[in-house]
Amino acid sequence: MRRTALMKHATVSAIALLTVVRMAAADVTVRVADATSLKGQGINRLVGHGLVVGLNGTGDGDDYAVTMRALAQTLGNLAAPINALEELKDTRNVALVLLDAIVPENGAREGDRVDVHVSAIGSAKSLAGGRLVVTPLVYADPHVTKVFAFASGPLEIAGASTPTVGLINRGGTIHEDVLMGFTAFGRELPFRNSWIQSDEQYVTLVLDEHHAGWGLAVAIAEAINAELSLAADVERVAMALDPKNVVALVPTFQRGDPASWIRDIEELSVLMPAEEARVTVDRTTGTIAVSGDARISPVIVSQKGMTVIVRTPAADEPRIEQRSFVAVGTDKQVDANVSDLLQALNQLQVPIDDRIAILMQIQKAGKLHAKLVHRE
Repeated sequence: MRRTALMKHATVSAIALLTVVRMAAADVTVRVADATSLKGQGINRLVGHGLVVGLNGTGDGDDYAVTMRALAQTLGNLAAPINALEELKDTRNVALVLLDAIVPENGAREGDRVDVHVSAIGSAKSLAGGRLVVTPLVYADPHVTKVFAFASGPLEIAGASTPTVGLINRGGTIHEDVLMGFTAFGRELPFRNSWIQSDEQYVTLVLDEHHAGWGLAVAIAEAINAELSLAADVERVAMALDPKNVVALVPTFQRGDPASWIRDIEELSVLMPAEEARVTVDRTTGTIAVSGDARISPVIVSQKGMTVIVRTPAADEPRIEQRSFVAVGTDKQVDANVSDLLQALNQLQVPIDDRIAILMQIQKAGKLHAKLVHRE
């Protein structure tokens, strides 16, 4: 029986034993729709800048000339022209703001409502109690000049610590339809492959960040080919072009109704390939996540008075006097698993920074058989 042992010099003789029972891994299947999105399916961002009025003396005032010019222009548009900015001096109940709205990933139709995020950009102290003047929202791409929505309404302040940031719940009204194009001709695709024909139509399945990889991309293409080739009357319906993109043909008879074809593709189940061994550490949240078969070869690491010993499978349980330790054992003659080590460290309440440091030292020694990913 192999042992993973953590020892710490101390003046105590208590010994804690933690036994891990490892369940046999079961085959996991996933729907294509749960691991991918369609190219063309994604959020669209609308932006704009406008004025929040009705503030209780907490606005920009004449300290910020840009706000005064915007206010003068707005009043001019409302048939109340201002001859000189001096006429607006000591105005403290208005603030210039940036607007940001997200269109849902499946698009939006005229009349739909979206939330609008508001942020002061001048010297305003607070937007509490303010109301946004009707403001046009445009696409984030400056090459698209069409107005897609209008925003207005009272603000809800994010919190006392951020009084210059707020939200207008459903404060944006879609003015122009935002429609998604899910199919494309072969000549419009960024991929070059002899299988892709310029005059045929295709959909592209984009694997999400956590599923992207050759194994699953190929598995999805093979599942589509196995289930839908006969219906499409072709030898190949789909191909994995890279670890993130799978292109699928839309048969000629489905071009007028691609929705049902896309549904058939997304409802297919795929057997998940072996997951990449990965250890993800996040110092900000104080978490360590382990996926796949992340293992550790025999190694000894010392960290702040602690000694971590990952032993060979047949090693005897260590004899330790006046030391506390946690021993984790299984009946398998294999290298230690990272999750075993983390459970042992957790048993001794080792701080998260020390756990991360231990993993980094094991990686530097070349004994961590997994990809170590840092997220700050």
